[in-house]
Amino acid sequence: MYETSLSALLPPLRILILGNGHVAQAFLPLLASRSEWLGRESGIRPVITGIGSRSRGLYIHLDGIDADLLAREQDPLRWLSSAGTRVENFEAFIQAGKRAGASLFIELTTLNPQDGQPAIRHIRKALEAGMNVITANKGPVAYAQGELQSLARRHDVQFRFESAVMDGLPLINMAEFTLPAVGVQSFKAMLNSTSTLVLHMIEQGYSRDEAILKAQQIGVAEADPWYDLDGWDAVMKTTILANTLLEGKLTPQMVEREGIRDLTSDEICAAALAGSPYRLVSQAHCKHGVLFAEVRPRRISSDDTLHMGKGTTGVISIETEAMGTITLVEHEPALMQTAYGILSDLITIQRQRNLMRPTIRRSYGLRS
Repeated sequence: MYETSLSALLPPLRILILGNGHVAQAFLPLLASRSEWLGRESGIRPVITGIGSRSRGLYIHLDGIDADLLAREQDPLRWLSSAGTRVENFEAFIQAGKRAGASLFIELTTLNPQDGQPAIRHIRKALEAGMNVITANKGPVAYAQGELQSLARRHDVQFRFESAVMDGLPLINMAEFTLPAVGVQSFKAMLNSTSTLVLHMIEQGYSRDEAILKAQQIGVAEADPWYDLDGWDAVMKTTILANTLLEGKLTPQMVEREGIRDLTSDEICAAALAGSPYRLVSQAHCKHGVLFAEVRPRRISSDDTLHMGKGTTGVISIETEAMGTITLVEHEPALMQTAYGILSDLITIQRQRNLMRPTIRRSYGLRS
């Protein structure tokens, strides 16, 4: 494996990736396909310094491998296991990556809905090491968003999590960068693709088990699909949105939760035939200075903005003081959309850094 591109002259962005599941496997080829764009627009060359997996080991490549070269390997982690150096634990993985020059840590481990660990510890260690962090894991954001954002500010780095809520839909970035002082009052949303898909398939005559299997096959279900169907995934996302959009300080335990486990197939089909199907709905609003949030199955009338949610489609409707109702729809998201959310966070981090370094951009002849 060797470099042949003129992009090798650009300074490397050294990346450490923890997690090797479906999202990580979708992200690497997407990153590789955008390497030329990143070089042209941001003046960087994405380089993978290490990839770690709880089941397959943690590996560091001291020199780093260009993302577009590593993505050509059928199994990038296997290649790293032979070409790189194995480290024994997660803390050593982060420390070794930092010594090798990694400035970006991407945390893609599986959700622990009980307390967000050990992902919170991983992210905390990376931030303390002075690395920017991106995660698609809802757990650490839902349980420790405020702490981790404060830690990032203290170390002059960024903590970003666009993919933790609605895949690649620019929801968090939209609120931060394009809707300042808009005055969000409430939101209602369908945030869990698995529950929406399962309900929709049961309405079409499939069994619950067949619908769950389909969700697993296309990669939208959590490792344990009952995290989705019992509402835990939606609770995590609702917590994140309530704390981000409504400036709350909720924990997941403060969000009222009811999943779809107890809905019978007859109830689901009867509601759909009546034109008001069941969907797992997240809601949050402030009343008299108190933030209230809940996740529960609700029947959706035909004139409701959430009614368009079928298959794996996600919908969120946000009520604001200055812009009225804003509704965003993500049609049939798949792994590529989640991977794109990570890429968009990477680009946001680089743009924020470049705003602070105009002389560097001019020296490379890059666009402002």
